[in-house]
Amino acid sequence: MPTALPPSFAYRPARLLAACTATLFVAGVGGASPAAAADSVSYDFESPSQKLPFMAINGFGRVLVGPAPGGKSGQAARVNIPNDGRSFKSELVIKGLDAGSHRFSFANYLPGDWQERDLDTIVAQWFSTQGDGEGIKPVVALSVHGGNWQLKVHWMSGGAIQESVIPLGAARPGHWNRWAFDITWSSAGTPGSIAVTRDGVTVGTHQGANNYHRGEPPHFRIGAYRPNWRPEKGPEKRAGAAEAILFIDDIAITGTVPGSRANPRPTGPGTAAPSGSPAPSSSPTSTGSPTPSPSASARASAAPAGSTSTFADDATSGATGQKTNADGTSLPGTGATGVITTAVASVAALAAGAHLLRRRSAARSTRHRSRP
Repeated sequence: MPTALPPSFAYRPARLLAACTATLFVAGVGGASPAAAADSVSYDFESPSQKLPFMAINGFGRVLVGPAPGGKSGQAARVNIPNDGRSFKSELVIKGLDAGSHRFSFANYLPGDWQERDLDTIVAQWFSTQGDGEGIKPVVALSVHGGNWQLKVHWMSGGAIQESVIPLGAARPGHWNRWAFDITWSSAGTPGSIAVTRDGVTVGTHQGANNYHRGEPPHFRIGAYRPNWRPEKGPEKRAGAAEAILFIDDIAITGTVPGSRANPRPTGPGTAAPSGSPAPSSSPTSTGSPTPSPSASARASAAPAGSTSTFADDATSGATGQKTNADGTSLPGTGATGVITTAVASVAALAAGAHLLRRRSAARSTRHRSRP
């Protein structure tokens, strides 16, 4: 007499279907969610399919992707602000960061014909959106002023904004700079910290308050911003100024633990001291330190003046009328629809296969039972 198949055999396909469907559903929903508060993101501009962050552009500036200058291989983003009386900002905006600790690393390049001006060109800033955010200063800003790099740190004390200016050494047009900022944001009762390295050498630190302790946690902006070119400032600050052009690449943001550092090389006898000294401050302590040694800069070569190559248009100009938030920013897309669609299609395909397997199992059981 034939041996009867276990009753559970016929139900295994159903259990398989249920388990796999649940797994795919969870995976689909998880994949459709934004990355964990954007705390680990990177942009190297190498893939045409990579979606760039939101572009905050005022006026007719552009952010375009194309061949990197200065002897660097691969692609980079070219940022420009024309001196047209209206334009003053072209930045990539990365929001959604928490108020903890992060490492921000990136590379930037000033062309060989960069024009020195005794006005700030902000190339990276950390901005805390306030409820009454009109005219509020960024909590931290990296800028080139004249022929030098500098960092400005702001915090609130007694209802007034305080500022510390930290010199970071000479700006060198025609050279790719590799920056790392290890930042732990302060809270109302806990001091924060900032450690800055350029080309692997520590060039500045800051201890103490480093934000306003109100509003949203600081988000990251990188590109070019000339606050003195805002139309309400008048034409005087623009007189004789050339268009602002610079390049950025290799942006990476990672969540860290408080106090972690980017393993910088110690400053040594061969390095040049930065001009100036940190402005004194009654609360935080800020220090500047020597610029990188010549050996660190030998890896980059100068590009001919005005050489920018032809860039593919990957930007959305501020002239297109794109709707933005009150502060001129918007969150980047998450691609959730595509992920969910893929997950649903996979579930449907698996369901069809499991149904077929279940029918075959039932038929096999019937044949076994019908044998003499």
